[in-house]
Amino acid sequence: MTSETNRTEYKQYLTDDLEKDTPQVTPQVTPQVRELIRVLDKEMNRQELQERLQLSDREHFRLNYLKSALDSEVIEMTIPDKPNSRLQKYRLTEKGRLLKKSLNIIRRL
Repeated sequence: MTSETNRTEYKQYLTDDLEKDTPQVTPQVTPQVRELIRVLDKEMNRQELQERLQLSDREHFRLNYLKSALDSEVIEMTIPDKPNSRLQKYRLTEKGRLLKKSLNIIRRL
């Protein structure tokens, strides 16, 4: 067996194990939400997130990134009672932090 085969098998083993630990997270998340999770490292507003992701279309970002992440419960609003507040920011939920951790482990392999 080559080292590349061993590495691939190990990566699959870890991925399978992580999916068992967080079954509600992994299947629901789109690639866009994964990217959003990757760049969200503190409380950030919409503009900061869009800049980090290098996205200029506000509506595309809102629908494909922000709404999907909120619906998947991997991020939350800092002011949930006022979703349109100019002071609104977003942060990872516990579910989002677990997913980010598992994605970082897989990325390092």
